[in-house]
Amino acid sequence: MRNLPYYLEAEVSVLGACLVYPELINRAVMELSEEDFYDERNRTIFSVIKLLHESHPAVDLTIFLDEIRKRNFVEKCGGERYLAEMVYNTVNIAQGKVLFEKYIKILKDKSVKRRLIGAFEEAVRMAYEDNEDAERILDKVESVVFDIRTRGLRVSDWKSVGNVARGVYESIDARLSGFSSYSAIYSGFGDLDGIIGGFHPGEWVIIAARPSVGKTAFVLNIHRNLALEGIPSAMFSVEMSAELITMRLISMESGIPMKSLKSAYISRQELPKLTRAIENIENMPIYIDDTGNLDIFELRSKARMAVKEFGVKMISIDYLQLLTLGYKVSRKMSRAEELAKISRSIKDLAKELNITIIGLSQVTREVEKRPTKKPLLSDLRESGALEQDADVVIFLYKPEKDKENDSG
Repeated sequence: MRNLPYYLEAEVSVLGACLVYPELINRAVMELSEEDFYDERNRTIFSVIKLLHESHPAVDLTIFLDEIRKRNFVEKCGGERYLAEMVYNTVNIAQGKVLFEKYIKILKDKSVKRRLIGAFEEAVRMAYEDNEDAERILDKVESVVFDIRTRGLRVSDWKSVGNVARGVYESIDARLSGFSSYSAIYSGFGDLDGIIGGFHPGEWVIIAARPSVGKTAFVLNIHRNLALEGIPSAMFSVEMSAELITMRLISMESGIPMKSLKSAYISRQELPKLTRAIENIENMPIYIDDTGNLDIFELRSKARMAVKEFGVKMISIDYLQLLTLGYKVSRKMSRAEELAKISRSIKDLAKELNITIIGLSQVTREVEKRPTKKPLLSDLRESGALEQDADVVIFLYKPEKDKENDSG
């Protein structure tokens, strides 16, 4: 039987550094948890350090030793000799403080691998026992993987605004000189682009509106405008089939009404327009995934593939409220909480892939109760997390629909 992945030297070095350099404790507590330590002795040591950190303004070796003696934890922590060697080796390694960040990343990496092994071993056991259906086993595994992904592997880093400002200046200068690959992509709607400065890599954008206002048509126009500039993009259409989406695109390109295309009632005069439209669309770098009942795991995986294979710069999701977490959620979790997790995951994905991701969203029925149906941020359906997570929120509003309702 193979051993689980761990790195004892990294565990000892991190703990030793915390005891010798107390200023590092806050960093360790912020980034690590007890389960990130494989050795039981080290897990106990970290647990005590963490406990002391919460109750003492400053923790040092003397305070730590006093605490484990009071609790009779000396042997659980490996004994006095083990602790003495831990501190001695840290003091005598000049690089101890320098290696601290590197070792934290290693511990997180090994911990994630152990959790993955545990999850899949449990899945294998359940599959062999054959007492649960496959869907239940998949739900369990996906739940663990989602938890690991949410927690993340990245170590947070403080950045000096001075260094960031210098980077911003260099980026602007490069763009002005035409030597930068980092640039905004534009929707093709001049007024909108003038307000938001285009869409930028890493942005999570929400486009929301009442039903039948034209969310899908609007985002499809953005895809078309990007395609005309040679910019690849992808669309997750959870609600409509790829055929219907493409038919809408053909209608935009040809000027032939959707009703005519659906019924195949096209005049001879319109046939050349249809032919030219299809020829144009055939060369458009727009990619559609129309998987129904799409979950966030599938979406993330397919988005990564689209960026890798097609080089897409923007992805749209039509629409957010149809996405699921991909595993059976607790009865205590509301739909709003579920959507908040989905939103956070997509925001992280946009940053990871360094592309713009646009999510179409419905608004609540509260907007229908007001004399003026213009949406507000509070109208975003099922989750306040959308307005918190989004870098840009765009509402579509047709005043004439209000007039229609009033006259009706």
